[in-house]
Amino acid sequence: MAMSAEVSIVPFLGGVVFEPADIKVMSDAYGAAIERVWGFGHPNKIVREIIAKRIIKLTESGERDPDYLRDKALAACGFLLSGNAAGK
Repeated sequence: MAMSAEVSIVPFLGGVVFEPADIKVMSDAYGAAIERVWGFGHPNKIVREIIAKRIIKLTESGERDPDYLRDKALAACGFLLSGNAAGK
């Protein structure tokens, strides 16, 4: 099921400050991760939060590749989808 609205990670940032470009990368990764989870059903609040927090933590440590962020966030929730790098 494709999502029709753009998804933002901003509500999960709390007091953490990032550059606008980093927020864009994180939001892109978050939106892509949520879209993949939709393939299994509607992601609940806990799953959305785990995905967001993992992306934020990885970005804080210097990661900026949205595909890597997406895959690692999905792996943190136990989603190991064939054809992606979540299992790296």
